[in-house]
Amino acid sequence: MAKTDKNPTERIKTEDTKVEVNFPSKIQIELVQGNELRHYEIFFLLTTLALSTAVSFWTTYVITPHRAIIFSAWAFSGLVLLSGLLTFYYRSKLYNGKITKSTSLSTFKIE
Repeated sequence: MAKTDKNPTERIKTEDTKVEVNFPSKIQIELVQGNELRHYEIFFLLTTLALSTAVSFWTTYVITPHRAIIFSAWAFSGLVLLSGLLTFYYRSKLYNGKITKSTSLSTFKIE
């Protein structure tokens, strides 16, 4: 529970206190494109899953060589290469394609 002071001189001192807040004249915010971020995450996940699958097929082929296993190993290796390239493409778009929005504070309504 809050304690109230009964001394009137202290109450006058707190009423005379002023607080100044200084705001910048302009606000800048860096935004990331959500679509590129989503594509980057999808292709990164696809790359990691396909990489482990391709390594499994290559390991199996080394142990027991078979034509179907080598076909699957090459197919998943190609998928890793393609999705890896797309991952780096969308990653570069994220880091290099930032959008900076700026506005002045005078456009906001102050009540």
